[in-house]
Amino acid sequence: MTAMNHTAPFAQGLDHQCGLRPATACAWLALASLLVSTAAMAADAAAAAAGGDDGTLEQIVVTAQKRSENLQDVPIAITALQAKDLQADGIADTSDLKVATPGLQFNTALAGFGQPRIRGVGTTATGPGIENPVATYIDGVYIGSATGTLFALNDVDQVAVLKGPQGTLFGRNATGGLIQVTTKTPTQVATGDVQATYGNYGTIGGSGFLSGGLAPTLAGSIALVYDDQRDGFGQNVITGHDVQAHRDLGSRAKLLWTPGEATSIMLSGDYSTLTGSEPAIRDISTNIFGGTMAGGDRDIASDIDPYLKTSQWGLSLRAQQGFDGFQLLSITAYREAHFRVRFDADQTPADLLTLDQWQDDRQFSQELQLLSTAKGPFQWVAGAFYFNSSGSYDPVITSGGFLPGPQTLDTTQKLESWALFGQGTYAVTPATNLTAGLRYTSDKRRITASETIVIGGNTIPAQAPVDESKTFDKPTWRLSLDHRFNADLLGYVSYNRGFKSGSFAPQSFPATVLEPEVLDAYETGLKADLLDRRLRVNAAAFYYDYQNIQVNQIQNGLLVVYNGKGAHSYGFDTDLEARVTNHFTLTAGAALIHARYTSFPTAFQTTPITPSFPPPAPPPAPNGGNAVGTSDASGNELQNTPSFTANAGLVYEIPSSVGTFAIAGNYYYNGGYYTAPENRLKQDSYDILDASIGWTSAGGHYSVRLWSRNLTNSLYSEQLDAVNFGDNRVAAPPRTVGVTFGAHF
Repeated sequence: MTAMNHTAPFAQGLDHQCGLRPATACAWLALASLLVSTAAMAADAAAAAAGGDDGTLEQIVVTAQKRSENLQDVPIAITALQAKDLQADGIADTSDLKVATPGLQFNTALAGFGQPRIRGVGTTATGPGIENPVATYIDGVYIGSATGTLFALNDVDQVAVLKGPQGTLFGRNATGGLIQVTTKTPTQVATGDVQATYGNYGTIGGSGFLSGGLAPTLAGSIALVYDDQRDGFGQNVITGHDVQAHRDLGSRAKLLWTPGEATSIMLSGDYSTLTGSEPAIRDISTNIFGGTMAGGDRDIASDIDPYLKTSQWGLSLRAQQGFDGFQLLSITAYREAHFRVRFDADQTPADLLTLDQWQDDRQFSQELQLLSTAKGPFQWVAGAFYFNSSGSYDPVITSGGFLPGPQTLDTTQKLESWALFGQGTYAVTPATNLTAGLRYTSDKRRITASETIVIGGNTIPAQAPVDESKTFDKPTWRLSLDHRFNADLLGYVSYNRGFKSGSFAPQSFPATVLEPEVLDAYETGLKADLLDRRLRVNAAAFYYDYQNIQVNQIQNGLLVVYNGKGAHSYGFDTDLEARVTNHFTLTAGAALIHARYTSFPTAFQTTPITPSFPPPAPPPAPNGGNAVGTSDASGNELQNTPSFTANAGLVYEIPSSVGTFAIAGNYYYNGGYYTAPENRLKQDSYDILDASIGWTSAGGHYSVRLWSRNLTNSLYSEQLDAVNFGDNRVAAPPRTVGVTFGAHF
């Protein structure tokens, strides 16, 4: 079979398929057909079909509704990436997921806090008790700490990004959606994968995965990953030391006991740690002394070197028992995350303000699920969820000439949360399903905080201590209707409500209550497998009514979090995958969003201070930086929300007598975004190109892969802030290249 044989159904079936679809969907199909046909004509005939492969796209199984289902049967907008997709797209950790997921933006804060944002819903705030409205789950365990959302994706089977509120089945803090990571399951058959990597910036690393049977009903696995970048991306021009270098170690072990066909018990444990010369915060405006920073784009000029250390570990027990007509699942988990950072908050060679921050997060969770397994028109799931967490500044110490003396902040915010939920799907007709779900959540928060200052050798209270508690109760729900027009086309409409839990601002005196965010989401979508299942197009349009948005501003190195009234947003996102030949696959995606604040008259406003000459005396009287006040941000764009993003990727395999050669690449475009409600400081548009070329031996036991991330060496920010000391950024990694050797058995 040749490339031309593969593409014939595209031309033959396009007219018929368009006749069944709206104009917008038809336009996307036409574009997809053109891309696929053009690529197919250029493809080498040697890459055409070989025996045993029918050339169709594989079915993808997800658990977006707590049960295993075909992606194309689930009435939710989902981007699902398998392990091979992650490698082809150059995705090494969770922060890279944005390059292959339409609608997902992923920033970091202080190089150790993950801040995912889906369709404009997310947070830039950090601190004890501050959770993200985009939830992260690993093997069914919710990760409440922002530190815990940053991790390597080395032993992963699948990452599924669910878009839109998932408040019924996944609860509060899944307002914008969730990132669902599923790691590899132990098998009785002995398997292994070992890789070693060498790259520029003195990078060495490796990963390994081993799995096999330990007894007739017992299997185990262990995974390790190590990454040591010894040379920094930049330098502290004051001390001469490298910045943005790191050492990362992660591990995971599992035991799976299956005493019977209907029973399985999985015990999992993981540990990871990261040490680095981060965050490398560079002033990109006139600083507080009226000057500008020396050095290159990734250099800093600070009186101290930045230092970051994070660690996290967890244990989980997953027990599953099948009965006649239903299944019982229990997931019990405990996790800890520890974060320590020290950096120069004023970003100048002067000792004005240094932050030394310790944050500890602990959590315990218990979830029970009952799922129907009997055949019939009604399928249901019901359950209960309990979550107990404690987050602490232990402590935050600010010091330097900007203050009369060192200040110490101790804060602990505790949460006890419980929820009951249920969702059912009824087949109204063989082709039409009605789904309804309801969840009720109760969160009880308590904050204790104290702040002291040392003046003249005496430690005195800087603020009156805080001891407050508050309960937040909210129902969330889902209602959807889906219809299968034919075996390859599903359409759906849905209405979802989600909410992000209320909490206390962790650095406020007296205690500031952050009201819960509430999101009403309306969505319609199509999921289509076309042209003999060689082309897959999934598209969705949405409208959001977003209330009580939690936003933040940094002043004197400390975080101020507060509520904005709300926002309205609407948009469209789509995923496309095409099997051009048996050895040539194309993927693409795009997201458009129009997101604006409705009423926000009290947003923080930063105004650059024009330096005066001669400068005011004595220092550190401001002669630059920013003045901080308030302004009306009504009608402004949501922060960290690009109006347009797109990606396109390919995997082209070339079989030969000595093995298979593969070329892979992924291009990502980000249209740019404002970083705060005031809409002054903006990340300009940028693009990223990741590429690789590899060889796998004929038996599949050995491999070599040359790769590059950010091949075009684009300069963009992973953190961008406007503070009273000036505008600053932490630059994302530059071009990195390397070679990876693998052994697989």
